Amino acid sequence: MMGIRRKASISMMVLLGCAWTVLLFSDIVSGQTVRTVRGEVVAINVNDSPNVIVVKTMTAKKQELIVGATVESGAEITRGPNRVSLNDIKVGETVDLTYIKNEDGLVARSVHAR
Repeated sequence: MMGIRRKASISMMVLLGCAWTVLLFSDIVSGQTVRTVRGEVVAINVNDSPNVIVVKTMTAKKQELIVGATVESGAEITRGPNRVSLNDIKVGETVDLTYIKNEDGLVARSVHAR
């Protein structure tokens, strides 16, 4: 009985490892790099399409970095545990911005207000 559980456990670990490898490989193949920054919102444009958010953050070397990303309809936008709209995010708030860097520029995957 213990042998069956161990084999099932090993099989599950191999399956999860393969799935993780596929996810990593798919990001590499598609040319997308996922990054996250935490910083202050310095601008939001919800009047044009696509919407845009601009966040100011500091690098590890204490240099200012400005990140501007388009926010498409599929992006997850939250404040605490609640989903909100981009209209609810205000200039001056601290956010975690997760974005994809691809050949078209930066595209927000998620915006989480603190």
